[in-house]
Amino acid sequence: MIGILKKLRVLLDRKQKLQMVGLVPLMIIGAAFETASIALVLSVVTAIITPESLEKNKFVYFFYNAFGFKDVKTFTIVSMVLLIGAFILKNVYLFLEWKVQYAFVYRNQFNTSEKMLKSYLKRGYEYYLYADTAVVQRSITSDVNNMYGLILSLLTIASEAVVAASLIVMIFLVEPLMCVIIGILLLVTMIVITKILKPVMHRSGQENQDFYAGLFKWISQIVQGIKEVKVTGKEKYFINEYKKCGTGYVNAVERYSLYNNTPKLLIETVCISGMIGYLLVMVITGQDISTKVPSLSAFAFAAMKLMPSANKINNQINAISFFEPFLKNVSDNLLTDISDENTDMSFVLKESEKLPVKQGITLKDITYRYPKTEKYIFKNAEMEIPIGKAVGVVGQSGAGKTTIVDILLGLLELEGGGVYADNVNIKDDYRGWLKNIGYIPQMIYMLDGTIRQNVAFGVSEEEMSEERVWEVLKEAHLDDFIRSLPEGLDTEIGERGIRLSGGQRQRIGIARALYNDPEVLVLDEATSALDNDTEAAIMESINSLHGRKTLIIIAHRLQTIEKCDMIYRVKDGKITKE
Repeated sequence: MIGILKKLRVLLDRKQKLQMVGLVPLMIIGAAFETASIALVLSVVTAIITPESLEKNKFVYFFYNAFGFKDVKTFTIVSMVLLIGAFILKNVYLFLEWKVQYAFVYRNQFNTSEKMLKSYLKRGYEYYLYADTAVVQRSITSDVNNMYGLILSLLTIASEAVVAASLIVMIFLVEPLMCVIIGILLLVTMIVITKILKPVMHRSGQENQDFYAGLFKWISQIVQGIKEVKVTGKEKYFINEYKKCGTGYVNAVERYSLYNNTPKLLIETVCISGMIGYLLVMVITGQDISTKVPSLSAFAFAAMKLMPSANKINNQINAISFFEPFLKNVSDNLLTDISDENTDMSFVLKESEKLPVKQGITLKDITYRYPKTEKYIFKNAEMEIPIGKAVGVVGQSGAGKTTIVDILLGLLELEGGGVYADNVNIKDDYRGWLKNIGYIPQMIYMLDGTIRQNVAFGVSEEEMSEERVWEVLKEAHLDDFIRSLPEGLDTEIGERGIRLSGGQRQRIGIARALYNDPEVLVLDEATSALDNDTEAAIMESINSLHGRKTLIIIAHRLQTIEKCDMIYRVKDGKITKE
């Protein structure tokens, strides 16, 4: 428990901690209402069963005299009506307390989830070379949700502990010996339950975490590879793999739900057995039970109220064991990233001016190898790209052509050297450099939205220029096709652009790259997946930009770069001009 609190102390910011502290007085007041309502019930019940005991209860007798009651019956009727009002007041307060508590949990749950998303967005491109998408999705959603499930469990324990403590004091005052006996039995029961169930719950939480990520993974793989799945007739394989994860997930959740509710049965059995056992001893020893009917009735009522509190506390202890692996994952991954400073995304809101490029782009002394590998892709490599020229880059598969693209885009952390635009290191004004560079990959990423949204990628509807969208579609030679569609720019293209042909997706990619009017266009084997006729048509659109834009064309087919002004070959960690 101490380890959990230490993690939360780091993961929660100052505002969240203050909010949690602010909940404590609310819970204490709620516990006071609970205890007071039960005390009122006990007093009224006692007055009804044994009216002669009224004078013995100083608290009740004070109010009897203070309000001038003439007989016990009238006092009892008024007390019963007030009791109803007291319970209504108490429950209204508890409703508002829960509202504040749930607002804290669920609003901060999304706040942390948003911070997690920002943290992942701020990570370098190299992180995603090895990242498991399903785990990232689970971390941002399920792990954060369950982390706040743990926080809600802690708050519930605190609230119920205050209520339980008040009830125990009250029960002790009514019937001390029975209270001690049942208290010991209950404590032993809860310790035994916790010792047995905590490892089971912890393991269930870990399995839930692993199998839930697996469900994300197989759904994603099925959707993204649906064509291959259907063509190869492998539906059964993917269903079976998804089913394996689903079975593990269901078993983990089932085990958690079952064992989380089992203690309720044991606690109830122990409490009732303890009470009846105590009465049984009194009967056997010849004691007069009738004299204890009022106190025993009061004790029974209070005990019935105590049992749910004890059960809730036990359930939440088990829940914490279940949720702990999720908290650990959030803590391990984001302990240094969860703060506002490390999740600050204000830099993306600042409007950057384009980094001017008038003379050329230079790759100087480039030295790079991918993380977790020993082999260098480049060692002290050099490359000059004059502005306004078309530059082709060729080489065998694996030589490093795409690595050059990622270096030009500033996505990789170099061991040595740098990329310079007119002798200015692009890292010194990275956002400005990105505004002046357009990127056309082999596989165009498509939003599941309209053509308009895919061309003006990441631009809000309010800031989008329809005129500019049509201009770049014309340059990509796609405007006539779009105008022929019934819904024009508002045509939905489906997930991953499934309703468009490969050539149409590439033309949308060209239009997207041109939208911000960059000086430099980088094409990373942008036509290699197309047939010859479509490639020729796409290259005609690209070559029409020759002289107006600086073109950097990565290709493995010579006809793709036949109109380039210069060609570089990538081989053995060097970039040589041909």
